[in-house]
Amino acid sequence: MPSFLMTIIKRAEEMGHDFHRVFALKRAWFTGEMLAPALRKELEEKYGIETYQCYAVTDLGGCVAYECSEKAGMHFMDEYVIEIVDPDTGKQLGPGETGEIVATPIHNPVWGLIRYGTGDMAAYMAEPCPCGRTSCRITGIVGRTADAVKVRGMFVIAKQAEQVIAEFDQIAQFQLIVGRIGERDELVVKIELTDESIDEARLSVLLSERFPQVCRVRLDRIEYIPRGTIPQERRTIVDERRWE
Repeated sequence: MPSFLMTIIKRAEEMGHDFHRVFALKRAWFTGEMLAPALRKELEEKYGIETYQCYAVTDLGGCVAYECSEKAGMHFMDEYVIEIVDPDTGKQLGPGETGEIVATPIHNPVWGLIRYGTGDMAAYMAEPCPCGRTSCRITGIVGRTADAVKVRGMFVIAKQAEQVIAEFDQIAQFQLIVGRIGERDELVVKIELTDESIDEARLSVLLSERFPQVCRVRLDRIEYIPRGTIPQERRTIVDERRWE
């Protein structure tokens, strides 16, 4: 894992070693957790380590998708039939649509796994990679199926929502509420501000523009509430819809 390699590097430095010179590590291949852009930059620029990621699932026998030298998504492995599907229906989704990764191993004729649901949410791109490979590529793991709620036909994923909110220092705490008005889903975000003097109108405009760029669903309403209203141990997305 990338965080474990960095732990080793920092420990070596604490012991007085020049990691770049003494260890001469040239390449690192990561799995187990996503490689943050800031961490990749530090590993490559400061320590001279060429970094690559792969998406691996133990029950599927290892690596399912891998990153090439272009580092522009992870290529599907030829040893699997890989699909991105709606986790509720199992229906295949198209490029750019977020769904669950489902894989069927075809490299082992006695392996009895068919359409194994990984529980990981991702999207994929179909256009050929500049490296020359023509396989589809996973654009990144964005969360787990348990953290995803479908709103107006699109999945809103807790991790992606948190990514958007993290861009705004003015927000101390937030929670997404999914409701239903008539026959239409409603998405509301409740926000606690770090300071009462913050321009709520301006923040609402910026957040309303940014949220659908990442989560692909527009907010219906932004509510500003007093500090301390949202519990610290809260769920990022609360689905209050009733279907009876």
